[in-house]
Amino acid sequence: MKTPFFTPFLHLEGGETLIAEDVVGIFDMDQATGEEATREFLKESQKHMQVVSLASDLPRSFVLVREAYGDRVYISGLSTETVVKRSNGLSD
Repeated sequence: MKTPFFTPFLHLEGGETLIAEDVVGIFDMDQATGEEATREFLKESQKHMQVVSLASDLPRSFVLVREAYGDRVYISGLSTETVVKRSNGLSD
């Protein structure tokens, strides 16, 4: 069993690294987009150029981040479970 450790960063694909304390939430794309409010939020975020797409294939999760210059949504091809493990200092 792997022991978690504190990591101040969250590493996503494509070399994208986020500051862990800026992460507001990690969401499963299929479950979250079932709600109209979430679809509208993602649509508005994209319209205001606040979305960073990292998924080279089908998006599986998204990470909402509060950064110094505003909120940003990172669309990821990684599963929610993988992103959560990475945020807890565990690797796959």
